[in-house]
Amino acid sequence: MVDGLRPALAGLAANPAAPVDVLSRLTADRHAAAKMAWRQPNLPDVVVTRLLDLGDPAIALALDSPRRSPASRQRVAAHPDVEIRCALRNFVDHTIRSGVRVMPDELAEYAGPGGLAGLAGHEDPVLRAAVAKTWEAMPVAVRRALLADPDPRVRAAAAGYPHPPAPADLHAALMADAATRPAAAAYATLTAESLRECLAGDEELRAEVAINPALPPEAVDRLVEDPSPVVRARVVLRQDLPEDRRRRLHAALLADSSDVVAVLMLDHDQPTWLPDRPLAERVAHLDSPIPCFRRCAARSPDLPAAVVRRLHEHEDVEVRRIVAWRPDTPGEVLEGLVSEHGESPRRRPGLTKHPNFPPEGFVRLAGADDSRRRALAAEGPDLPEAVLAALARDPVVSVRAAAARHRRVPVAALEVLLSDSAKVAEAAAANPALPADRMRALLDEAGL
Repeated sequence: MVDGLRPALAGLAANPAAPVDVLSRLTADRHAAAKMAWRQPNLPDVVVTRLLDLGDPAIALALDSPRRSPASRQRVAAHPDVEIRCALRNFVDHTIRSGVRVMPDELAEYAGPGGLAGLAGHEDPVLRAAVAKTWEAMPVAVRRALLADPDPRVRAAAAGYPHPPAPADLHAALMADAATRPAAAAYATLTAESLRECLAGDEELRAEVAINPALPPEAVDRLVEDPSPVVRARVVLRQDLPEDRRRRLHAALLADSSDVVAVLMLDHDQPTWLPDRPLAERVAHLDSPIPCFRRCAARSPDLPAAVVRRLHEHEDVEVRRIVAWRPDTPGEVLEGLVSEHGESPRRRPGLTKHPNFPPEGFVRLAGADDSRRRALAAEGPDLPEAVLAALARDPVVSVRAAAARHRRVPVAALEVLLSDSAKVAEAAAANPALPADRMRALLDEAGL
């Protein structure tokens, strides 16, 4: 019986209104227990105890996060099973050994009493490299030591993201080192020798040096003709490139279908120097044919009102979305943009979360032909009950699931949605509006 009810049980496990007795009974199902451990933010002690009694390190990992309550973490720390007590440490250690960047708070806890500074001097180079990747605000002295580390993995991690440019007196050494050269090439002071090495290097190295502000004109000319579209796309980002040449180079990239990555880069990359330029220069880039230039300029907080009004009609929908997030955007502009183009999959929160989005706009979205717009209607916090009931009967699963998540959906509609597809049933069971007695009835039906 549990299998058929598994989506509903998973929903209950994430339901913020589930009472203690419901959560306790849910621990009898491993799938629901795991969901609960990860999704419920403040579990009662009795539930934490029952979850830990399952002896599952993955559940212990969820309960031992630095974002959990001290009481929950203390219960993990006092558990008799070493696999449970060390679940978080083992996970962080595995992440480090895999070369993946660790969250700063998790690495600081993993470091122990000596903190990140102590880990930066650890005898294991893998741990030193982990610190170099994670510690964004490390003191200059620590970073200098890591940049001179005997292990190339550590030096490479300390030279690049997420750190700012290294001190100027280290540039020559960084550029002479194959491990740090790719990370430093974008900003380092270039000698004739280091420039030759970069221009003769692989695509990644040439792409990095292509945005170096100190690149001499003859090197820029050479990179404009580089065989790699990715390298040429990076040249487009240079501040010193004359605008007519920038546009010709971009047009040539668009005509070259050999590598779509280069074109996509200019959709999402950033000319990092542009936000600091005078307003008139930024305004001039608002109609640039290069997406990242016009979108970067559109983020300027000091655009004149007349310019903003014009941008609300811009042909680039992303420009319109960027400008729409200004605090003074009229509600009708927001609704028109969402009605016509929906929400951006890359931009969170969406425009329906804007405080100026009109409440009645959600009602109008509920009647849209496009099911994606109807699903957005369920974002409205004060939708009339009749509109929610209609969304709950929608022929499209995603719309019914969106309605099932709404806190004001009628209980009668929730009852029907619990028997819907897996996605809808899980959303309905996770809804805080679901009566506690109905939650218990689901557990009875599942035999829990």
